[in-house]
Amino acid sequence: MVSPNDAPLHGVRVVVTRSRAQASELCRRIEELGGSTFEFPVICIEWPEDLQPLDTALHSLETFDWVAFTSPNGVEMFGARMQALGVPVSALQSVQIAAVGPKTAALLQELGLTVHALAGEFVGEGLADTLAAQTAAGQRILLPRAQIARKQLPEALRNLGLHVTEVDAYRTLPVTEDASALVKHLQAQEVHAVTFTSSSTVTNFLDALQHYPIHDLLAGVTLAAIGPITAETVEKNGLAVDVMPAEYTIPGLVEALVQHLRRG
Repeated sequence: MVSPNDAPLHGVRVVVTRSRAQASELCRRIEELGGSTFEFPVICIEWPEDLQPLDTALHSLETFDWVAFTSPNGVEMFGARMQALGVPVSALQSVQIAAVGPKTAALLQELGLTVHALAGEFVGEGLADTLAAQTAAGQRILLPRAQIARKQLPEALRNLGLHVTEVDAYRTLPVTEDASALVKHLQAQEVHAVTFTSSSTVTNFLDALQHYPIHDLLAGVTLAAIGPITAETVEKNGLAVDVMPAEYTIPGLVEALVQHLRRG
């Protein structure tokens, strides 16, 4: 048995910026490896302001050839709205399903859906490459996504000749939390790493600390980004990314953090 003192993250405090509803997996994995977490959620997931486009799509699922999901949030909100409207999962039986990332695919499978295309890369643009070999020009594809989602994927799909319908399935909103406790930990050099799981977590984290000397506070703190898009947002704000996993998932992020700190 490994003693607590030998655990790979023993004595390491990690700031988790995900929404409270989503933080549990990341916190659990860190704590199982001997680390401690400081939850500082800077986003929350809400319904879009206008549900009508999503509802219209859900009532006409049989008119689409594909539905593509780019995040677990998209699956969860899409499924919840289907249930609220009384739309059965069988409405998707003639529709092919595409997903970005294993967590997204796993949630679709929990709904009883078969994933016909899984992106080789864990970013939206990778899905276009995957679908290029599995779709035909003129097919209709539904993209239920975040209100602030990037436009590269739908543009790439349209370039394949697909008819793309984008609908907002959820909004990512900033959460305003009192940063004083976090700042005290940072000033006392009691934080070893900060994790970012989306561009919005980066932006909102920096907004929460805008009245503090952010570069001084984060000096010596490991900054971990889940993937290249999130990392780009960190770097655009004048900060350096220390950790980015090869596989853009929560397990991949934690493993990359462990390896980085071991090299320390």
